[in-house]
Amino acid sequence: MRLSGLCLGVLLLAWPSLAQASPEDLFGWGPRSPAMGGTGTASSSGADATYTNPALLSRVHHNLLTLGFQGANFDLHADGPGLPGRISTLPARGFIVGAEVPIPFGGILKDRIAAGMAFYTPSDALVRGRILYPETPEYALLADRAQSLAVRLGLGADIGWGIRVGAGFAALAQLVGSIVVVNTAGSVGARVDDQLVATYAPTFGAAWDLPFDRADDGARRWRVGLTWRGSIDARFGVLVDASKLSTLNLPVFNIAGIAQYDPQQLVFEVAREWDGWTAAAGVTWKNWSAYPGVLEPTILCPAGQECSLLSPPAIKFSDTLVPRAGLERAIALPRHASIKLRGGFFLEPTPVPSTLPSSQAYDSTKKELVDVPTRFFDTTRYVFSLGAGVDFGDYLPFTLDFWAQYHVLASTTTTTDPAPAASLSGDVLAYGLTLGVRF
Repeated sequence: MRLSGLCLGVLLLAWPSLAQASPEDLFGWGPRSPAMGGTGTASSSGADATYTNPALLSRVHHNLLTLGFQGANFDLHADGPGLPGRISTLPARGFIVGAEVPIPFGGILKDRIAAGMAFYTPSDALVRGRILYPETPEYALLADRAQSLAVRLGLGADIGWGIRVGAGFAALAQLVGSIVVVNTAGSVGARVDDQLVATYAPTFGAAWDLPFDRADDGARRWRVGLTWRGSIDARFGVLVDASKLSTLNLPVFNIAGIAQYDPQQLVFEVAREWDGWTAAAGVTWKNWSAYPGVLEPTILCPAGQECSLLSPPAIKFSDTLVPRAGLERAIALPRHASIKLRGGFFLEPTPVPSTLPSSQAYDSTKKELVDVPTRFFDTTRYVFSLGAGVDFGDYLPFTLDFWAQYHVLASTTTTTDPAPAASLSGDVLAYGLTLGVRF
């Protein structure tokens, strides 16, 4: 889908920053979960639970503020005739803020209800949307989803009998607006109205401490957790109206698409905690078949009319199942201090088919529509994670945690008619460092 040079130039001048979203869906959130393969639906015990399972916020009994930094470097490749080999991708960088606060009720509600907050902001932008020609190689579901302003809030309650419930919501930033191009007394100008607005999605969670296999102090060692997250998308949409620029009958250009999309998810996990060990394993269902795709038509047809205009390619995305496993070893030290070692693994299948439909573009030389390859690339990822943490206990009111993930992209061949097939490969190194302060 091609735009006139004038309208594209006006858009680029009026739209200063580029970025896209959902680091928590790619890497997890917090000091603990990303190190344990993204588990936590049955094992979280702090601000991580705001994302993994808000029901487990009910395990919070002390105030803690978490500050941190996380990033990711991408080495993505698409090899074959007409392809660049390594695809240039900016690294992701951002700051996180988390808070876990028990609600100070008394009586039967004492130590039963707590709230959590998880906040992420990229270091260089608030929201980013890119419109690339379909034949331009991109890993839109990976690198372009690693950045966006995101906020999650949650509340968890222990209702007794080992049952915990919780709810929360996620909020993302999206860009909407319009650009009107005018010609006043021979001078071309533009009136710009862009707004950064929020979009929301709910989260619900539950957990059950199973009533068997108890520790010496009576604590239940096994727990199951279930979390549902609603789909959330951050759309960018800017209408460019150049109809008043001249006597030419120019249409209104719709510069729009999905800057970020997290599919609806259902997560089930089992965890066991014993003698300083925590082990967790689970699976996540992701409803990628409902993903509408990145782009929208550049020119919108009136309802019920066929305009014979270019339309974005229709890619048949598939639902995925993501298995996860994580392990933590807590080593007790004097005065309630401790050292924690963590590791994990998860397998992230790609929702993108191995055969992509062709797209159409206008060939100015031939003055006709021609078929071009759709190079919307993605591949399955094998993700290995590790991390460590220190709780300074009674010595200092601080915790310090580090995590790292290595994503290995499975070598895959993708058919992109009418061009030759593409060979995909690469890796991603993600990392984070957080400092917790008790207050």
